[in-house]
Amino acid sequence: MSKNNGIETTSINPGWIKRRVPNSYADDGLRRIIMFYVINTPCSDLSSSSIPLSEYGWDKNVWRNHDLKNTLFDVASLERNITFSVAKNISDMKTACQSIGMKKKFHDERQKEKIVIYKPNRYNEFMAIFYHIRNALAHGRLAMYPLGDETDIVFALEDGIKRNGEFQVRSRMILKKSTLLKWIDIIEKKEL
Repeated sequence: MSKNNGIETTSINPGWIKRRVPNSYADDGLRRIIMFYVINTPCSDLSSSSIPLSEYGWDKNVWRNHDLKNTLFDVASLERNITFSVAKNISDMKTACQSIGMKKKFHDERQKEKIVIYKPNRYNEFMAIFYHIRNALAHGRLAMYPLGDETDIVFALEDGIKRNGEFQVRSRMILKKSTLLKWIDIIEKKEL
């Protein structure tokens, strides 16, 4: 592992991402999640099949008015510096992960939805979340777990880059399937 330089690192192939997912999880909801976040991602620089928010009827200044962002945060009960943390620099990721309890075994703590991200300059905070969800799904850096009542599942997602024999973390998320689907509904149908 790297020196204590503020970069959060982990194994390139941690055991938690090898978890077998029951076939019952591969339903229409999972298909919608893959189609929206990976294939038709709103991040136009990540997919040739991207669909920008403007095609759903959102104004180009949608993120300046905080209504959409606040609605999306409310769906997952995200609170800044409690269940949501942003690192402006890669070297701040270790601190950002610690600040909301998203260290190495973050996937074991699934009681609350949480997000920690590095925010690339080209994105606002929520587009950065979409960017990291897309990467975690596209690169298979995820695990799915049953939620206590069995009517929902929870995703543990991690994004980052391989460098010098280790994985430099750029995001970690604990999100319910129902949250990911509700976010799609909100974006696609312009429901606030």
